[in-house]
Amino acid sequence: MSEFLPGRLSPDAVGGRVSVRRRVPGSAAGALGDVIGDLVSLDADSLVIRRSDASLVVVAAADVMAARVVGPSPRAALELEAVSGRSWPAPDDAWLGRWWLRGAAGFTAGANAVRPLGDPGVSIDEALAHVSAWYAERDLPPMVRSVKGSSVDAELDRRGWTSDFKTVMQTATLASVRRRLVGVPTEAVRLSASPSAAWIERYGRGAGAEALSVLTGPTEVGFASVEDFDSSAAPFAIGRAVVEVPWVGFSAVEVDERSRRQGHARAVMSALVDWAAERGAIRVWLEVMADNTGALALYESLGFTEHHRYSYRQPS
Repeated sequence: MSEFLPGRLSPDAVGGRVSVRRRVPGSAAGALGDVIGDLVSLDADSLVIRRSDASLVVVAAADVMAARVVGPSPRAALELEAVSGRSWPAPDDAWLGRWWLRGAAGFTAGANAVRPLGDPGVSIDEALAHVSAWYAERDLPPMVRSVKGSSVDAELDRRGWTSDFKTVMQTATLASVRRRLVGVPTEAVRLSASPSAAWIERYGRGAGAEALSVLTGPTEVGFASVEDFDSSAAPFAIGRAVVEVPWVGFSAVEVDERSRRQGHARAVMSALVDWAAERGAIRVWLEVMADNTGALALYESLGFTEHHRYSYRQPS
């Protein structure tokens, strides 16, 4: 939208968190006020911003004095951790205060670890004892998905818990990703509401009841694959997307080693971006292992930036 607000906001900002200083309608001449929240839409006449209380504020473009994209709020990491958790719904879960205990018979760390989303309501030692007992009952190791730099992370450091599967949570606006994928052909991408046997084969992490429950559990989930339609082999590439407006989360974007650097990952991403846009998503998240330099480079080229980091912590 540089043609509307030169040097301030662009169309790529839709879906991002913004701060807008405006003339306050109906107030004394010259009175200014700030509106901070998620930019839902933007055109030559107005901006629509969703505040943290979910209320929508319409700001006339003529009243805007200054506008800029701002970083995540202090609670944004925990809010996104909750969104991410719901995209991998564990069939067995429980709450201890605001600690979310999750189990899926060992299918994926994300569905088999505690997500501390706030105060557990008891001391940290009592909470960890409860966690250990809960997972022992399920014959699973106690594991905590801990946001780097959080108070829980510091407490686990002090107790000597190990830190594995270090991961970067990345985010972008859907508009910025979509713009970078303009022209990417998607004709070969097949979209479906459930994973085919070939999709599961390429994914390669299990096809039992728990796995299918986690993969297909969200209300709005889509699966993409690039297949050789002349054979029954596993797809060249796959991907998965879950929409929870305003978010869409991408996962399982994988390409066969023999078929890499041929544009398959971008084709999968492009098809899933269009699918998500049709369902109202305006913001994107995905998770990348911190040492996966190839994937990090791909997503950086698509406009993703780091939101926060986390790792899976276990008693030493």
